[in-house]
Amino acid sequence: MSYATDVSPVIVDIETAPLVNVRDYIEPPDLDDISAPSNYKDEAKIAAYIEDAKVKRLTDFDRDCDSKAALDFNGARVVAMGWWREGCTSVRYQFDGDAGEAETISEFWTLARHRMIVGFRIREFDLPMLIQRSRYLGVGRYARGNGVTDLYDLLTFNDLRTDWVVRRTAKSFARRFGIPVTDDIGGKDIPALVAAGEWEKVAAHVTSDVGIEVALAKRLGVIRSEVAELVL
Repeated sequence: MSYATDVSPVIVDIETAPLVNVRDYIEPPDLDDISAPSNYKDEAKIAAYIEDAKVKRLTDFDRDCDSKAALDFNGARVVAMGWWREGCTSVRYQFDGDAGEAETISEFWTLARHRMIVGFRIREFDLPMLIQRSRYLGVGRYARGNGVTDLYDLLTFNDLRTDWVVRRTAKSFARRFGIPVTDDIGGKDIPALVAAGEWEKVAAHVTSDVGIEVALAKRLGVIRSEVAELVL
C-alpha cells in the first residue's frame, strides 16, 4: 500500500525525556539573592540558613531539569514513538542518538502525509513536540494532511474547568468505556525508565497507549470499528 495514496487515519503517541545536555540551555538559579530572615541574629545560624536555601534551590533546579524539561518543547527529546495505521502498529524506541530520532520522526512524517493524524492531547503536546524536534534535528517540514483530531478535545468538549471528579486522562476515559487497561506506567515515569535503561518498559507503555487511543477512536467513530478490531 503506498503512503502517497493511502489517506486513512494514523494514530500516534510519543514519549519524551530531557535532552542529555539540557542544563546547557537552562539558566542556572541565582544564589546571590538569598538572605536569612531579619530576625536571625546569630552569624552561624544565618550562614546555615543561607547554605540550606542554596542547596534547596539547586535541588529544585535539578528536579526541573530531570522532570519538567521532559515536557518542554525546547528542552526535551523524543525517546519513543508508536503509531497505528490500518493493519499495522509500529513502535520505535532506544534511538541511536539524534540521528536515530531524526530518522524515526522523518519516517512518521512520510507516513502521515495526506492522512488525518489522531492522538490524545496531540494538538497541545505530541504534534508541537514533533514539529519543534524536526526543526532542531533538521528533519523535513511537517506537511499538513487531512487535519488533526484530538481525542482529548472530543472527550472533554474543550471544557476548561478543573473541578471534574473523574480524571481526564486517556486511561481514565478507557476505563469509563470499559476498555481494558493493564499498563501502570505514566508519562512522568518515562525519564527515569530511560535513565535506567529499561527500554522494554518504555516500549510496552507506548504500545499500550497506542492501543488505548485506537480503542477510544473506535468508540468515538473517528476510525471504523471493523478497522480498529484489527489491533485490539
